Amino acid sequence: MEIAQLPAQGYRGADTFSVALIDGAESFDVLMRAFGRVEAEHRGQGRCFLTLDDLDQCLYTSEHSRSMYGLDEGVAYPAEDTPEVLTAYEVARFQAGAAALRDPVRTVPWDSVCGSLVLEPSDVDALVTLNRNPGVVVGDRHVVQCLPTDDGTDLLAGIPNGYFFGDWTPFDCHSVARRLSERHGYVLFGIGAATLGFRSVSGAGERDWDALIADLQELYGEQGSSAWAGLVPTLHESRMLLLGYADQFAELVVEG
Repeated sequence: MEIAQLPAQGYRGADTFSVALIDGAESFDVLMRAFGRVEAEHRGQGRCFLTLDDLDQCLYTSEHSRSMYGLDEGVAYPAEDTPEVLTAYEVARFQAGAAALRDPVRTVPWDSVCGSLVLEPSDVDALVTLNRNPGVVVGDRHVVQCLPTDDGTDLLAGIPNGYFFGDWTPFDCHSVARRLSERHGYVLFGIGAATLGFRSVSGAGERDWDALIADLQELYGEQGSSAWAGLVPTLHESRMLLLGYADQFAELVVEG
C-alpha cells in the first residue's frame, strides 16, 4: 500500500482539492488507517474526504451529475488553464455546488427520498453484508479530498453523484446526509460510484438504535425483512455506516 501526495507527476486527482492518492490498500481497515494518516497531516486545513468503490466511475458520473443538476451554474470554464486560474475555477465551482445544495427552493425533504430506490428484498441483505464486509468498497485507488469546510455534507458539492435513472440525486444524498448527522450522529466521509460512507461521532451507547433502523427501513423500504435485525450488531462493532445510493449497489456485494 502506498500513499502519494497530490498533485503528482501524471496525476492530479479529482481536482485542486485532491491531496493524496491511496494505492493498493489490502483491506477496508488498511484503507481507513491510511485515510487517517492523511487527515492528520491536513488537520486545520479543512475537512478530508475519501472516494470509495470505483474511483474512475465515481469521477466520471460526478461530472455528469454536476452538469445535469446545475451545480456549477454560472461558473464558466476559464479561457486560460494556468494552475492559478484553474484553481480559482474549481474553488468557484465547489462554492456554487454547496450553495445549490443548501438552496431551500431545491432542498429535497426526507420523505421524498424514502422509497425512491427501487429495491428487491435481497437488497436489504446486501446492505447488511456491505456493512459486515466493507472491503467490497476498497478499490485499486482512492483519492483523498481536503475541502475548505467543516460541514460533512459539502463532500456532495465537491463530488456530487447520482447520474443514472433510479439513483439518489445529489439533493437526495444531501437530505440523507443531513438526517443521519442531525438525528443519529453519523457524518459523511466518503462517496463512490454506488456508496456513501458515514462515520459515527458519538458512542454506540449514546445512539437510539431503534430510531436509526426505523429511519433506514423507511429510507429503503422492505420493513418486513428479517435482515434488518442483523444490522445493529454489525454497527455496534464499528463506527462506520455504508449506504448504497445507486439502484444497483447490491452488485458490489455480489462482485466482491
